[in-house]
Amino acid sequence: MSEVILDLQVACDNTADLPDESQFHRWLSAAVTPFQPESEVTVRLVDEAESHELNLTYRGKDKPTNVLSFPFEAPPGIELPLLGDSDHLPPGR
Repeated sequence: MSEVILDLQVACDNTADLPDESQFHRWLSAAVTPFQPESEVTVRLVDEAESHELNLTYRGKDKPTNVLSFPFEAPPGIELPLLGDSDHLPPGR
């Protein structure tokens, strides 16, 4: 039995045109299940200011970006099927 756990974090004010959480979960399940059926993924939807700050901090790029992803490294002795985190700037934001 596969289980994909989605931690959807909405950190932007304009959410009117965003898909609902069930749509994100369907996309995630379709993309991840064939490779890692037991998974947990964090998706954070951010505003332009947070995207800009993260892009500057982690990539040295002084501008916003539409997607950032971060690898996950479990602490020693912890075996988890976590691959990383993903931050997104929704279109038109």
